Amino acid sequence: MLLKKTLFERIPSQWRLATMLALFVGTSIALTLVLVRSTVSRDLRRFDSAIILDELMEYAAIYAANGLQGVRDIFPAGQSSESHGLRITSANGQTLFESVPEDMQVFDWPKTVPEQDWETRKTHLQNITSPKTELELTVGAYKLRDGHLLWFGRTDAVAQLYQQNITLYLWLAGILAAAVAMLPVIWYSHEVLTPIRAFTASARRLHLPEGTARLMTPRAIPELKTLASVVNAGLDQILSLTRELQSTNDQLAHELRTPLARIRGNLETLLDKSDNAEAQDAAARSLEEIDRAAQLVQTILTVRAGDHGALRLYRQPTPVHQLIQNLVELFTPAAEDRQLTLDIVQGLDVVLNIDRELINQAISNLLDNALAYTPKGGRVTLRWQAEGTGAIIFVEDTGLGVHPEEVEMIWERYNRGSAAIARHPGIGLGLSLVRAIATAHGGSAGVANRSSKGARFWINLPQGS
Repeated sequence: MLLKKTLFERIPSQWRLATMLALFVGTSIALTLVLVRSTVSRDLRRFDSAIILDELMEYAAIYAANGLQGVRDIFPAGQSSESHGLRITSANGQTLFESVPEDMQVFDWPKTVPEQDWETRKTHLQNITSPKTELELTVGAYKLRDGHLLWFGRTDAVAQLYQQNITLYLWLAGILAAAVAMLPVIWYSHEVLTPIRAFTASARRLHLPEGTARLMTPRAIPELKTLASVVNAGLDQILSLTRELQSTNDQLAHELRTPLARIRGNLETLLDKSDNAEAQDAAARSLEEIDRAAQLVQTILTVRAGDHGALRLYRQPTPVHQLIQNLVELFTPAAEDRQLTLDIVQGLDVVLNIDRELINQAISNLLDNALAYTPKGGRVTLRWQAEGTGAIIFVEDTGLGVHPEEVEMIWERYNRGSAAIARHPGIGLGLSLVRAIATAHGGSAGVANRSSKGARFWINLPQGS
């Protein structure tokens, strides 16, 4: 039952609606056909019986007036002689006159009527079938004054043709009704599902880093437009608060830089002039915390300057090979502590005009992340390749990779991917700093999951001027 429900839920809603309408219309047509055919069949039987009784009375009167010869003369000239049959038999069943069309001769006409049937009525009706035809013959008998029996027969050929026509018209009406019933499905698909698809497509863009994507509902029904406007209003408020928070953080970082420098100076003075070992130890630990806080402030200011295109660069010609080699030597002990392999894939040496310190910091952030998120026994690889007059520097690992929905989100300030679990502390500034530095150099930064395992981060750097 659960499987059936799951399969039904996978069917698009417009097909579900169409299926329900088709079942409803089909059931309605079937019930109508059964009811109409039953009613019409009953009425046609009554109609045929009435015709037979009328004909019996008419030919009984002719027989009474003109005898058997009068019936012989009048019946063949009648318009209904081809669809009706007439017989006159004696009381013992001997045929005195018979005019039966060829189609009716396949039926076994009765010869007599039991005497007890004449005690309560003057006429006798009987339905006769034959294996040689699908038609049914209704025969009426009337006892004449001289004791002879007058038989009049009529098949249901006209009735069946009439029923077939009614059935055909009902099916045509049902098909037309089904076509009309599909109009709500078309309206539902165009006016509801199409806007919902646009709604969903725009909702998928809400996680984009710029935060300006909004729900779009072109030609939507009023309820969806109202929902979209409410959600968009909330998103606008969130974006405004986020920008205000970022501005406050930037301003706060700028204002903290000078007090932190002063505190550091005071602690260095205390460390130099104090003879107390405990005071010196406390001052040294405080200096480490001040340096960490100052680095955080500097990172925030660097990211901010990169976002606004105001980051000042001190460019100098730098061989990429030498830059990578120095970083690998610096991070090798940390990799060995984590039981990881850190190696280089040599590329064509390129000399770039870059800010060596900032690029060092950017690649170091990528290496820190790679070492942190690669399990023991894994491998971290640095490689580069020439790209025009510039170069692309890659940092590859064999970790868990990046969730596809987080490929852009992780580059934003204060955003961390789902892989950033509690044992990897941080506030989400490392990758935003990498992108800010790359952008300031006129390049770009990105990430993609490797086909085998892990992630591949890169920094694309032009030659620079």
